[in-house]
Amino acid sequence: MSSTEGVGTRQRPRDAKSVRRSALSVRYLAAGTLSGLYGLLVLAVIVVVAALSVVGVGLLLTGAASGLLRHWCDRERVRVGRALGRRIGSPYPSPAAGADVARRRIADGTSARDLAAVLQRIVVGIPLGVVTVLLPLVSLQALALPTYWWAMPDGKPADQLFEITSWWLALASGLIGLAGLAAWAIAAPPVRSADAKLLELLLAPTRDQELRLRAHMEEQRRRSAVDLHSAELRRIERDLHDAAQNRLVAVSMFIGTAQRQLSTGTGDVATALAKAQDANRDALAEMRRIIRGVYPPVLAEEGLVPALGLLADRMQIPTRLRVDAPAPTPASVDAALYFSVAEALTNVAKHSNATECDIHLTWTEDDGEMRVTTTVTDDGHGGAERSKGTGLAGIESRIEALGGTVAVASPPGGPTSVRMELPCES
Repeated sequence: MSSTEGVGTRQRPRDAKSVRRSALSVRYLAAGTLSGLYGLLVLAVIVVVAALSVVGVGLLLTGAASGLLRHWCDRERVRVGRALGRRIGSPYPSPAAGADVARRRIADGTSARDLAAVLQRIVVGIPLGVVTVLLPLVSLQALALPTYWWAMPDGKPADQLFEITSWWLALASGLIGLAGLAAWAIAAPPVRSADAKLLELLLAPTRDQELRLRAHMEEQRRRSAVDLHSAELRRIERDLHDAAQNRLVAVSMFIGTAQRQLSTGTGDVATALAKAQDANRDALAEMRRIIRGVYPPVLAEEGLVPALGLLADRMQIPTRLRVDAPAPTPASVDAALYFSVAEALTNVAKHSNATECDIHLTWTEDDGEMRVTTTVTDDGHGGAERSKGTGLAGIESRIEALGGTVAVASPPGGPTSVRMELPCES
């Protein structure tokens, strides 16, 4: 390939990327008009509620107005984050609403910054969007004037930016239209970037808000850990009561029968002792099952990867385990992932009608922090939801208690993917 061909090949992707960036910028700026109009409605509602609060009626609507303001801000965070290519966090610790929550947001300055973002969108976003839509239309019309100005009736000169009465003026109109289109295409990306960054300053949480959010998340994690621990204790108690204890009661009954038969010299003592031995064997099996449920021996002795491999081998459908860049993890992380994967595989076996399953385990390092990610994917019919009681709530509680995250993708028709990510320092 010649050097000229190579330059042309490299140039085309850059040109396509530039055109796509300009198109996305135009779409963002044009959508700012709709966002600004929505913000104008939100502002009007807030003003009305504030006016009604003077007579006390508005106090009942404070929570609803605060929720509407939050909804607008959350939509803008998503839109602006998509424009900047990064996620913009929310300063709200929870989705709660109400007058008390609204007052707290006013006190800590959150509502003031949200209102500033609304005003910015109204004052800046609406004009920018209008210019983004009208500028190319006006420029195209000015560019097209040289093609028809001469056909206008006498006494009615073509009139766009100025009256066109000669070819020189028509040519000037065309050049102005061309310059307008060029400015529209070239200026859109930097204007979008500047507008999005300004909104990010208003919508992103401040340092104090981030600290409060972190404290709130830690409190939620501790509460989730306590709830999970209590649930595990109740499960163990239930297993001991319903299974192992019944077997031990049966052992005691059969031994008591054998003792009475020995004292009276009647009955078949050997049969009673054999039944006692069988019941004792069942009790030991139940105890081993419960102990494995508390912390599986293979997990303690061999580690997370062999334990997950054993789970995969026990599946009724073909299940593959893939491991990338393994690294040491704490016992708490191993246990959380093991039981979460076990629950996910149980869901696959019971509910998915899948023909194959895949477990992908990988360790990655981000900013000096090692994280382990486990993804369980099946080719079943999909439709898994947390509200359907398929164990996803338990998986979320277990993972989030250690500071991890769970993402479930299960569209109707499948496939279903459960992604669990945990910091290895947990």
